[in-house]
This record gives sequence, C-alpha cells and structure tokens, in this order.
Amino acid sequence: MGGKGDRGGAAALVTASDMQRAYDRSADAWASGPEQVYTRLAQTLVDAAPVPLQGARVLDLGAGTGVAGRAALAAGAVLVVAVDNAAGMLRRGGSMRPVLADACALPFTTDSFDLVVAAISLGHVSDPVRALRETRRVGGALLVSAFEAEWTHPAKAAVDQALVPFGFRPPPWYVVLKRNIEPQVDDPDHLGALATAAGYRDVSVHTVQVAVGLNTPAQLTRWRLGMAHVAPFVQSLPPSERAAVQRAAESALVGAPPLVIPLVVLAATCRSHA
Repeated sequence: MGGKGDRGGAAALVTASDMQRAYDRSADAWASGPEQVYTRLAQTLVDAAPVPLQGARVLDLGAGTGVAGRAALAAGAVLVVAVDNAAGMLRRGGSMRPVLADACALPFTTDSFDLVVAAISLGHVSDPVRALRETRRVGGALLVSAFEAEWTHPAKAAVDQALVPFGFRPPPWYVVLKRNIEPQVDDPDHLGALATAAGYRDVSVHTVQVAVGLNTPAQLTRWRLGMAHVAPFVQSLPPSERAAVQRAAESALVGAPPLVIPLVVLAATCRSHA
C-alpha cells in the first residue's frame, strides 16, 4: 500500500473527527437556529415515504437533533432509532432511542427497520455507496434528502462576512465537505445512481422548493450563526463581539428574500437482499 494513499486516509479521518467535534460543540446553537430549518425540511422528506409509516420501525441516520425521527413518530412510526456520531447532537433527540455509530458500520441486524431516513446527512459521508449498502442491509425502504447543487442564499455570505473582521475562516473540514463530499449527492441523477449501485430498486428522485419559515434578518442570522462550521468560532468570541457580528449580519440582510430551499428528495425500496 502506497504512502500517498495512507496519508489520504489519515487526512480523511482527521476531517471526519474535526467535523464530529464541531457538531458536538454546536448542539445548543443548532437548536436555537438551524433546527427550525431542518425541521421543515425533514417534514417534507418524511411526506415522501415510499412505505406506510403507521406502525413502522424507522432508523434516523445522521439524526442530529432528531427532527426527521420526530416527523416519523408524528406520522405514526412506533419505533425510531436515532444514529449519529456526534453525541452532543443526539442528546437533544428527545424520546427517540439514541445510538452513537458510524453510517458505514451500523450496529443492527439485517431487516431491523422498515424505513431508513437520511435527512441532509448522506452528504456528510465520504463513501455514500458504502453507507447506502448498510442502510439496504438493515432497512427495507429508504428516504434521502440533500441540498441541490449550487444553491445559496444571501444570509450565507452576510454572516461569513460579518465574522471575517474577528478572524473567522471556514474550518478545513467544512472546505473539504463542500468541495469533495456534498457534491457526491447534490445532483438528482447522480444521487439516484448511487442508490441503484447500492442495490435499491424503484428509485425515484425529485426536487421540491421548501419555504422553511425564516423571513426576517434576525431569523436568517440565527440560522447561519448556529451552523456547525460557524458556531464554535462564535462561541469563542466575547459577548460584545458576538453582538457586533449579529448586528452586522442583520444589517446586511435587510430586504433579503425569505429562505426557500431547493431540496433533492430520493425515495427507494429494496424487495430483496443480494
């Protein structure tokens, strides 16, 4: 095995561990900002379930604070297991059963679930086909959501620019995520091909515009300040500087449009295991 490949694997592990720590440290800020966005997106995803949810056993993969799992419970699921590798996020999952695990090595027996839901989480996995083979092993049907390629909103740049005077730079794990990992799943055709390669059948993919209910500069700013690549840096600032960032971002977002997100939604089933 060549040294170059070994160094690449080590770099991937460092990136993954840095991302995990960032999400752990961001749990409180996430709950007060981004969670509202992801709740709306999760509801839209669960509405596309390819199997009945009444009485279903559901795995919420990359659960974060559990918004997809809660949507599944509200739709009639009798069991939701929330899997994530960031313990801080899982602690906010409420009544769901939390399991700290890797998406590519799920600690469940074959056919443990009727449905696996991966709400904006597959784009955080460096090998999505490997993860999808695991979801096919443990569950009979699949729901995946991802952000559409090249999608943006003025709040992203406004908050980043407000942080720059205080020394903010996007962390390396986030740069790798956006450049190399998320693009594997943000194209509908490619996402569908990944599910087919993992053994799923009856694969359907579509994009839906989701109005998430964030309309004011303050709401939009809280959304971005609670994101995992930003929140740990914000937490390191003294209160006066945090307030200055908030004011600068809100000022830049006066007149900004409401947040409407183009969400890629995949639904698939698996009638048999290879």
